[in-house]
Amino acid sequence: MVSGKTDEFDYNLIKTMNEVIVSGNLSRAATNLNLSVSAVSSSLKKLRQHFGGELFYRTVNGLKPTRAALEINDSFSKAIFIIESAVKNKELIQSGYSTLKVICPDVLENYFGADKNDNIEFADHGYSDHDDVIQHFLHKNIDILAGNIVLHHERVITRKLAVFDDFVIVCSANSILASQDNFTLTQYYTLPHVCYCHRLLGPEKAPFGGKVYIDAPYSGNIRTAYMSSSISGVIHALEHSNMLAVLPRKIARHFIHDRQCPLVEFNLPDEVKIICPPLYVNYLFDEDRGVDISELIKYPV
Repeated sequence: MVSGKTDEFDYNLIKTMNEVIVSGNLSRAATNLNLSVSAVSSSLKKLRQHFGGELFYRTVNGLKPTRAALEINDSFSKAIFIIESAVKNKELIQSGYSTLKVICPDVLENYFGADKNDNIEFADHGYSDHDDVIQHFLHKNIDILAGNIVLHHERVITRKLAVFDDFVIVCSANSILASQDNFTLTQYYTLPHVCYCHRLLGPEKAPFGGKVYIDAPYSGNIRTAYMSSSISGVIHALEHSNMLAVLPRKIARHFIHDRQCPLVEFNLPDEVKIICPPLYVNYLFDEDRGVDISELIKYPV
């Protein structure tokens, strides 16, 4: 698609687009954003003109995002995350903190005590290959890298993370299905899904880098209505829709019990099995930072 001039673009439009994707219709999005329906509609028109193509299509169930809209939304979410990380990093430097620089999917941040440590700087930058990452370690640009990557270098220590070993279905506490006892395989296939995908966890749409096994005659494809590399975006989408998501039980309970999010969890249907490869934490052997890192990784391992 052809875009307009960057300096003419209103980045607030991305927030509007995200809300329409999550809400599924203009009126609900307008209510959540405290805007009028006409203002939301005008924002979508500006986005369509800027990107030179349709971003939504109408169905009997409301507005659905095109593949292009999902990709644009996901790209902007990553950019905003990087900007916020840079701002936070500047504030920490000015305050005199010696920070630990951690590269990981945001879904892992709470495992590193993000809410308990002020001297941790989380980031989600992309590195081209294994040797590139090693160089960033050696130049002290990274202290910890967590994900499905194993680094091979004499100064890098790698340990397994036992994190994603049990999965559940999560939906809004306001969903019409929230009061039922369990989820059936039919509901698993019929209802639209919110998918969390991140390059440090594996292929797109693979649940946290794992594989799904269906012990049933029919093993079709789920309907992905919303996809994001931001766990906050996934939780927001669940809270404000009738969609469901498959999440690690530990992650689901963190948001339900610790964050008090209005969500409920269900066991997976008996026919559904999800097997995830191990995740790893990589860190540089450094006597000056060894104690800090050892204390930090005690929590998730």
